[in-house]
Amino acid sequence: MPDPITHLIVATSLLWLFWDKKYRNYVLLLSPLAVLPDVDHFLPPFHRLLLHNIFIIVPTISLALYARFWAKNDVLFNVSLIATFFLLSHLLLDLFTGAGVPLFYPLTAPTIGFTYELVIAHGSVVLLPEPPAAFVQSELFGIALTSLALAVTLFVKNRLPLTKDVFASEV
Repeated sequence: MPDPITHLIVATSLLWLFWDKKYRNYVLLLSPLAVLPDVDHFLPPFHRLLLHNIFIIVPTISLALYARFWAKNDVLFNVSLIATFFLLSHLLLDLFTGAGVPLFYPLTAPTIGFTYELVIAHGSVVLLPEPPAAFVQSELFGIALTSLALAVTLFVKNRLPLTKDVFASEV
């Protein structure tokens, strides 16, 4: 499992580098959300179940949609997208821990994850399905997937107009 420091550094540095500069204070204020899903480690019956699922981002995405289409509040929209990214980055990084993440927990309990390890041998990159314990976990894949999620989030953020009639065709 990536430690809390990894969750904080990866998500905060990506947002700090690529989000609008006027929202950097919000990035720092919301950075504890990057480790929020680990709170379920203190609830033994719900260890890696309660907060390690995709439904944790439903409130923040709902708030982002409300802020963009009904409230027309750009600050609330950006803050809710930043919060969504922090929560989503935690799930994406935990996919590559070997233990997996129960992404759809209340509906189904099986964990989804990747157990592959990145091994560089003789100048070529090899993926091993079940590596020996001596190899290092491939958290770089989690970081790459988290970076891709940020790129998609920024694309969606910049493509959603702040107008009342979003679906009207331009004539």
